[in-house]
Amino acid sequence: MLMMIKLFMSFMLIGLGAYGGGLVTIPLIQHELVSGRHWLGFDEMAQILAIAQMTPGPIAVNAATFTGFRLSGIPGSAVATAAVVLPSILILTLIVPWVEKFRSNGYVNKFRNGIQLGVLSLILFAVWSYGVAAVRGWMDLVIAAAAFSFLVVFDGKLHPIIAILACGVMGVVIF
Repeated sequence: MLMMIKLFMSFMLIGLGAYGGGLVTIPLIQHELVSGRHWLGFDEMAQILAIAQMTPGPIAVNAATFTGFRLSGIPGSAVATAAVVLPSILILTLIVPWVEKFRSNGYVNKFRNGIQLGVLSLILFAVWSYGVAAVRGWMDLVIAAAAFSFLVVFDGKLHPIIAILACGVMGVVIF
């Protein structure tokens, strides 16, 4: 029962901080599950995130379901998944009636702009954390930089899967 409470609290915190989408949840999950609770190792979390990104649905929900199952079976999955979506449901239920009224409020807009910068910092931290793990030499850095450059140059016109597959082919050829 104590584990269920801990799962609920951990994923409730992740759900509360998930403003900005899936990438933002990565450092939140890392902080809560790897650094804070030590329920997962860094490599294990990377595997969970890879699985969560390959399956349909939000990263946080998939990671919650998998982690909950790993720690407490099906009941743990249910608790962790419910906990990670509950903050969004509550916030939307409470805020939606007031959105139009506060849309033009300068303080609300300034607060939202500040939050966006915080979200950006979490995304950059996720890139840094996993970049350090993925880039083990200068050739890795060259491949990653080339793929990033192509994505930026083509500005969304190049499908991201092409960059991923091209990097895989370069990995086979080079390594």
